[in-house]
Amino acid sequence: MSRFWLYLGILLVCSGIGTGVGILLVIFYFWDDIKSSIDNLEKDQPITEFIKMDYYDDETLDELK
Repeated sequence: MSRFWLYLGILLVCSGIGTGVGILLVIFYFWDDIKSSIDNLEKDQPITEFIKMDYYDDETLDELK
């Protein structure tokens, strides 16, 4: 979604003329941005299931017991 829709939504919200439509445009803009960020995050990073305990210091290992 382009930034034009974000700016138009902010303008409508602040002007009071099209507050409902402006709120929807702003919500759709941020929803699309969050959704694309999550999709990119899931594609880029492999899932690691096990973490070695060698990286923790003694105090942290005692707390985990």
